[in-house]
Amino acid sequence: MKKRMRLSVFMAVFLLALMLPFSNAQAAALKDGTYSVNYTVLKAEGNAVSMANDYWLKPAKVIVKNGNLTVQMTIKNSSWVTEFKVPGNGGYVDTTVLSTNKKANTRLVQFQAQSLSKPITSKIHVTVKSADYDHDYTIQLKFDESSIKSLSSNSANQSSGAAESQQPSKESTNKADSSTTKQEENPQTGDTGQIGWLLVLVLCSGGFLARKWIIKH
Repeated sequence: MKKRMRLSVFMAVFLLALMLPFSNAQAAALKDGTYSVNYTVLKAEGNAVSMANDYWLKPAKVIVKNGNLTVQMTIKNSSWVTEFKVPGNGGYVDTTVLSTNKKANTRLVQFQAQSLSKPITSKIHVTVKSADYDHDYTIQLKFDESSIKSLSSNSANQSSGAAESQQPSKESTNKADSSTTKQEENPQTGDTGQIGWLLVLVLCSGGFLARKWIIKH
């Protein structure tokens, strides 16, 4: 009886170990092409949303080529966010500016990412001359892998030429902000579904063992 119980517990733990990393491997398994992905700008530590979250338009665009990830983001209030650096070369490096829109006060930037599974720690410098405000901040870019959607596969080759056309209008900016707010209010469902299946498996195993124990005793 004890051997069977130990075996059932071992199987439950084994299934848990297999299923939990599944969602984190989603980005690594992406085929070459272009994708959109939602994300949130967090404070330097923990999961609290940073005020800088309002300075980034969502979603981001991810270009996958030969397993390499290139992330493109549009920064609002571009004149305020004077620096945006990501990990690289043993420290932090500037993101590449693809285009700017002075009228909309936005700029499109890109950088290389190793993975979307873990938050990417970044450095920004915010300067607001009219308010005599000048500070450095550390932020985290947390990507929602369950929101990844495939875009045109040809976009990867056209990203540089089409960068200027990607600048959002006021209407699209409002829509992006609205969708971001809704996303933050709604919990992610991908991991929850997997945990639900695990609970079902564990409960079924527990019920089966309990039934056999009652019959024997």
